[in-house]
Amino acid sequence: MKKNIFTIGLVILGTSLNAQVTDSVALGAGYANESYYNMADGEVANVINNNWDLAFDMSNFGATIRVNRLDEVYLYPGGIADWETLDTAGIADWTRYYNSDASWSLGALNAPANPDEDVDLGWGEYNTTTHYTEGTRIFVIKLQSDDYKKLLVEELGAGKYTFKFDYLDNSDLTTDEITKADFDVQNFIHYSLETKTTISREPNASDWDIVFTNYHSEVAPGYYYGVTGALANNWVEVQEVNDVPSEDAIFEGPFDTEANIIGYDWKSFNLDTYTYDIADSLTYFVLAQSGDVWKLIFTGFNGSSDGKIYFTKEMVSAAGIEETNSIEISTYPNPAINTLNVSTAEPLKRINLYSTNGQLVFSNSNISDSLIQLDVTEFENGLYILEAVTTEGTSTIQKILIAD
Repeated sequence: MKKNIFTIGLVILGTSLNAQVTDSVALGAGYANESYYNMADGEVANVINNNWDLAFDMSNFGATIRVNRLDEVYLYPGGIADWETLDTAGIADWTRYYNSDASWSLGALNAPANPDEDVDLGWGEYNTTTHYTEGTRIFVIKLQSDDYKKLLVEELGAGKYTFKFDYLDNSDLTTDEITKADFDVQNFIHYSLETKTTISREPNASDWDIVFTNYHSEVAPGYYYGVTGALANNWVEVQEVNDVPSEDAIFEGPFDTEANIIGYDWKSFNLDTYTYDIADSLTYFVLAQSGDVWKLIFTGFNGSSDGKIYFTKEMVSAAGIEETNSIEISTYPNPAINTLNVSTAEPLKRINLYSTNGQLVFSNSNISDSLIQLDVTEFENGLYILEAVTTEGTSTIQKILIAD
């Protein structure tokens, strides 16, 4: 079977490929919605953001559980044997937890994890024998309705979350489960503790690059505050260029992988005018999932009246993809975590690996086999361009994702 082969033309960063585009998204009054955005195609989905409580990680090996910003999450200080008799006296002194805005893989229910224990995932512990994660902590969640519910995620195993929740008086015990395979095209599947329903609200993970939303950020050590800004999707990387006029800003260094590089601080509230000022000389370069690099500049923000955010964008580097069938090639796994296997119908002579801005990061020209294995553990996460050259002189190129 022929595999998809890609030829890629890399364009030097800093050169404008398309005219600057002016665009905007609206999050609604009080930031009730969030906007999933594709850098090339614009807004993919604008969805209500207050109809869920929990978000479960759908990735193959993920165990992240995030919590809606409008809910309050507290860690019960006792053990899971106290489920029936749990008492919230002194809850004001319990630890409240928040989602990380820097990493999608650290949700509020993961935050209690002991960093010295590799098997501690926060809400539970990973069993190295059974390969199941078993629930070890009870959380009390103050919902948007001001009701309190207790929650125990009992297990994650064989690709299925099992969890139970109830009112504090044990009057409405509910047990439910979510199977990852049912929603594996999304980063997270959401769940409402009020309606006891699973909610598929995110677009496919491959369809969006950034999400404009309201979220908690640690604005000072130990102090979290609700902010409005943009978070990057997995596999999307961003570089911030500050103190340079935006018309002169160019990309000159590595991209950052944290989700909150764009964040919220491109604006500030003006106490004199009661409007928002947009930061001068602040530019973001977004390496989209497509491999294209976009120059993003914010130009306005209306605040909570309608949640409207204004910006301009232009493509400054492109990885143009054209399908061919020159030779048979297989690259797996993709994304590559520890190793990448490259198999071709003809013996290989050379392998080159490039970053998306055209920099050669790896080369091996001492090959005479049709199957090789590359160690990718020392490469940063992100998108790369693999060039494979056979002993017959045939060259082909593929996109490769490297993950941890």
